Amino acid sequence: MDTIDWVGRPVAVPGLGELWSEACGPADGPPVLLVMGAMNPGLFWPPAFVGALVRAGCRVLRYDHRDTGRSFVMPSTAPPYALGDLVGDALRVLDAWALPRVAVVGWSMGGYIAQCLAHERPDRVGHLVLLATSPDHRPYMAATLGRAAPTVGLPGPTPAFLQALQRMAAEPNGAPDDVAVRGWSAFHAGSHPFPADMVRAALASGHQPLAAMRHGLAVDLAPPRTDWLPSLTVPTLVLHGAEDPCLPLPHGQALARLIPGARLTVLDMGHLLPEALAAPAGAQVAAFMGAPQVG
Repeated sequence: MDTIDWVGRPVAVPGLGELWSEACGPADGPPVLLVMGAMNPGLFWPPAFVGALVRAGCRVLRYDHRDTGRSFVMPSTAPPYALGDLVGDALRVLDAWALPRVAVVGWSMGGYIAQCLAHERPDRVGHLVLLATSPDHRPYMAATLGRAAPTVGLPGPTPAFLQALQRMAAEPNGAPDDVAVRGWSAFHAGSHPFPADMVRAALASGHQPLAAMRHGLAVDLAPPRTDWLPSLTVPTLVLHGAEDPCLPLPHGQALARLIPGARLTVLDMGHLLPEALAAPAGAQVAAFMGAPQVG
């Protein structure tokens, strides 16, 4: 894997602080915005995934959500923010890099943000890639918060996943990063090894587990996207794990069914993208975008 050279840029959020963003790849390449899931900095994107996009000639942009990584952390006394505020953060990143229209790749909660971007600002989204995400977060949120599941037809997390979270809550022993790695192992499934090194590297960039719980609250208060997804016109690729323990495969299948013309690829994975699949997935995204192959 060749070394990836990133160029960083702070992005102002008026009255609150700065988001950290960075870009790599040719400046004139087709731009791709990577939107990470809840509680994770942009470094969670596997280097092999990014590298495949760069080799295809893409300009790749990633950023740390508020309350994660190198971005600002909200004061403990601050009122909760909404998913719409996170959508606004993504637009600020695009504006800071003067990118009028991009391909957006959203992972988990990042997929919720990506769907909202495509709905609210279709002029800014040329292609949409939805990785391990859902049109309706309510079954997951209800199960993890101990509420009765809504009757929407989509399954909640697997019993094994919920039991793993319960064990973590009952025995939160060890160094914080070790506890976090054990927690992320519950999201892993499939035949490939758990990407522990990738998780540790991402955590090293700055992990704010209590502050980032605000992401969960923002998601929990947001409505599902099922009503307006059929109105999307952006070309869409759905990538979903065959054994995703928190958003099982029917969530990805529902996205592909609701969004007109969407393509679905089922991968041998859980909720995390393993190292063995990262480069092929990145190459598939580049091909979907129609990026010119270079090198």
